[in-house]
Amino acid sequence: MNRSLTIQPASESSLIVYFGAEIDPELPVLIAEYARQIKQHYAAYILNCIPSYTSLTIEYHPLKLDDAELRRFISAIKPMRQDSNRLQKTIQLPIYYDTSVGPDLINMAAQLALSTHDIIACHQSTIYTVCAIGFAPGFAFLADVDPLIRMPRLTEPRKFVPKGSVGIADRQTAVYPMSTPGGWNIIGNCPVSLYDAVSPQHSLLQVGDRVQFHAIHQDKFIALGGELCPHW
Repeated sequence: MNRSLTIQPASESSLIVYFGAEIDPELPVLIAEYARQIKQHYAAYILNCIPSYTSLTIEYHPLKLDDAELRRFISAIKPMRQDSNRLQKTIQLPIYYDTSVGPDLINMAAQLALSTHDIIACHQSTIYTVCAIGFAPGFAFLADVDPLIRMPRLTEPRKFVPKGSVGIADRQTAVYPMSTPGGWNIIGNCPVSLYDAVSPQHSLLQVGDRVQFHAIHQDKFIALGGELCPHW
């Protein structure tokens, strides 16, 4: 991937590396590789590397690492030339698709002129890429949603969206790692916990990972620890 980078200061102790302006399915893998090399080379001086869809924010110790040296290192990085499919790991997540946990399924079907079965089949047929982590701890933004089932955010966000809820917002889909307000279209629920504050990695999903969903029945959902939410 030959790309021109733009490196700009974000503060006295951070830089932002821009890899482009357009969302590209190859970018999360490239950005993750830059973050890996930077953290590996400057392990004692890097505080954090924060990837997004098209950029990487690097927070560092300004008294221990010179800004110019870090810029030179970033500019000289040569990403590993490997098949992106081999670099990414694919995580399979079980989803219970049902109106009891997916209150927007029926409205989406009506708006898109599809059946709920079509929406579910389409949603689980795509292999998504984790493009960014944010909004809430462990909240992974996944792209790209098939154009057939893209829906804008709700005009009025809900005050409460249960943990594990699976949502769609335009070209993105996500699993809510914890209960929180939210405005995405909810179509199901994932019983697998995606965030653990006490584990070293915290988030099950990392930028550059691939994710595929597969449908499960209610009994399997309950057995895996899922909870129904009859009141929305």
